[in-house]
Amino acid sequence: MAEPYFDKYLRRVAPLADPIEQLDSQAQALVDWARSVNTAETDILHPPYTWTLREVLKHISDCERVFAFRALWIARGGNDPLPSFDEHVFLANSSAHETPWIELTEEFKSVRSASLTLFKNLPELSWRNRGRVAGFELDVKMLCGMIYGHLDHHLNIMNKRLEK
Repeated sequence: MAEPYFDKYLRRVAPLADPIEQLDSQAQALVDWARSVNTAETDILHPPYTWTLREVLKHISDCERVFAFRALWIARGGNDPLPSFDEHVFLANSSAHETPWIELTEEFKSVRSASLTLFKNLPELSWRNRGRVAGFELDVKMLCGMIYGHLDHHLNIMNKRLEK
């Protein structure tokens, strides 16, 4: 069982769905959504939230990179435990507000493309490899699911923020 922080993302994954197909279709859904957003909305803070849409999109890309690296590490037999990371520190050291919305969207597309390539090319046995992340035992399939669930979580919130 994953730590509850991870579990909130894993519950969003359809158990019988192909994880790669889920990631692929989800990417287009986010890109379509991002293209529909008025750029002026991306710098507005919508209380009670503490991040703008730009910051959330940057956060999504950063987290996907971290989750994909963790999956690669475990898939390739990395034995050392991997640390947690502080998304607030990552965001504080990003350029979310200086980066145009379209570039943040393109960045996400590139990150997701790299994740898809990674997962498509993993040997079947690697999907069951287990390792320690942030003090908890996870496998590669769970990390793939966390990428999907994390984006699904944030996309739902971003949609609610823009509802009038």
